[in-house]
Amino acid sequence: MTSDVGALADFPYLTQDEFAQCIRRFVERYAVELTERGVTDTGIVVRGRAAWQQYLQLRKPLLSEQKRCDISTGPSEDSIEAELEDADPLQQTQPPESTTNESSGYVEYHIVYSRTWRVPVVYVRAYQTDEAGNMQAVLEVGRVVDLLVTDNAVRGAMAAVDFGGALGIQDHPVLGHPFLYLHPCHTATLLRAVVAPSSDDESSAVQIGMDNYVAAWLSLVGPAVGLALPCV
Repeated sequence: MTSDVGALADFPYLTQDEFAQCIRRFVERYAVELTERGVTDTGIVVRGRAAWQQYLQLRKPLLSEQKRCDISTGPSEDSIEAELEDADPLQQTQPPESTTNESSGYVEYHIVYSRTWRVPVVYVRAYQTDEAGNMQAVLEVGRVVDLLVTDNAVRGAMAAVDFGGALGIQDHPVLGHPFLYLHPCHTATLLRAVVAPSSDDESSAVQIGMDNYVAAWLSLVGPAVGLALPCV
């Protein structure tokens, strides 16, 4: 990988201005891929003049409970074989159902700058329709994990290390409303591990700068909140 990725003064830490440039470059580089992965809204939200008062917002629909169940369990080999045997090759193929029928709400991810830790932090708020059809925020940690993380391998890994303990509730530093967030205390360590692997072969180290910082970081923390994004 080339080193022309926008040098950072004190990697893995960011200044406020570097953070602002990182999220802008991320949108410029990955907006199309994000749309292809089901993200319906990608943009920079500016709430004040200071660099820390802006954040990257991503929004995607929540899958219905049945759809999440189908994804997590997956079809058995026997059921697949039975479907193939029963299929009528002359029958007209039906168009796929509208994705709107598979959604039961939406989730917002806010990538916010932490002035304390000097790294990005992901804030999450899921919204689900209740029985009356009203959209309600979901802030209970276990429920949000159930809604967002459909990959059984990821869920198993999270349970093995008690990763749920890294999720908490805190007021959004820009908006002032309660959100779930991933505590950033291990962010610097994770990013250093990517750039400087334990292997003696330093050529395998990934060069991370402004162009790919957010993508590299999200490739590490995103799966824990159901956010599968392009890796660097």
